[in-house]
Order: sequence, then C-alpha cells, then structure tokens
Amino acid sequence: MDIELTLLKFINHYIKHDPDENGYNYSEDQANLIETFSYSFVEKLHPKIFEDNIIENKMKLKSKRIVSDYARIPLTPIQILHYKLLYNIAYIKRFYPDKLSKFNFSEDLEELLDNENEIINLYKEIKQIGLN
Repeated sequence: MDIELTLLKFINHYIKHDPDENGYNYSEDQANLIETFSYSFVEKLHPKIFEDNIIENKMKLKSKRIVSDYARIPLTPIQILHYKLLYNIAYIKRFYPDKLSKFNFSEDLEELLDNENEIINLYKEIKQIGLN
C-alpha cells in the first residue's frame, strides 16, 4: 500500500476540484486534509490524538504554517470515518507493519471508495489492532 497515493486518491475521489478554477492543483479543502494528515504522520501523532482533532464536520488543522486553527471538513460522516481509517492504517503500517500482515490491501485502497460496509468493518478491525 502506498500511503501518499491512497490519500490523494481518497481526496480526489470525494472532493471534486478543477485545477483551472484557482490555478492550484488542490482546493483549500483538499489541501487542509492533505496537510493535516501529512503533518500528523510526520510528527508521529498517535491515531487517538489525530481522531480527537476531528469534531463532527470540522478538524483542527495541523501544519508547519498553521499552529492551531479549525477548518470545516466537506465530507460526510462515513467519508470522515474513511479518512480516520486511512490514518490508522498508515500509522500502524509505519510503526507496527507486522500487525497488518494478514490484510491484503491494494496499492491505493480503491476498494474502500464508496464502500460503506467495508469502511465500517475495517475501521473496527483496525482500531482493535491499534489498541493491542
């Protein structure tokens, strides 16, 4: 599984953006999600803390340029759960890769896109792994 590819596929699938509109590759909403995920991952932020920074449809932004601010998350509750799931998987993959050996993830986790039942079930399973 390629974490960067997975995150970008997730962002581009759920938040539509035409780069020609503002001249940037990503919209502000997309950039906030990417930057917060990436910064949290680089700073080795535990998934529990990462998830605690997401409250309903807003999140605490984390980056080198933004110390602490809240931004709206333009995702549905299941998409937010999917975002949290991706972070959990990325964190476990980086620090405890042997715990994910029983999973046969694709390179970009495309199989999760718009698959509510799979997202919920996998989230529960991954959370159990993270707790052990």
